Amino acid sequence: MSKKSFDWKKEIKENQGYRCAMCGKKFREKELQIHHCRNRSKGGESSKENCCAVCLECHRNIHKIHGNNYFDPRKL
Repeated sequence: MSKKSFDWKKEIKENQGYRCAMCGKKFREKELQIHHCRNRSKGGESSKENCCAVCLECHRNIHKIHGNNYFDPRKL
């Protein structure tokens, strides 16, 4: 993983206060994953605007319910 790639992901987690965008619980940095609101397979970019940090359980549930369709938990 390149340093540049790591920086934007870490910045997302920091900006969210290390809280999951879905459940709101606080996690350690390593416990949060980056969710692409518009999936990369559908043209979504790896950017701060298109991504948010979510915990593993919420990330699984997002894709179980919404598949690879657009879903932004920040807009709930």
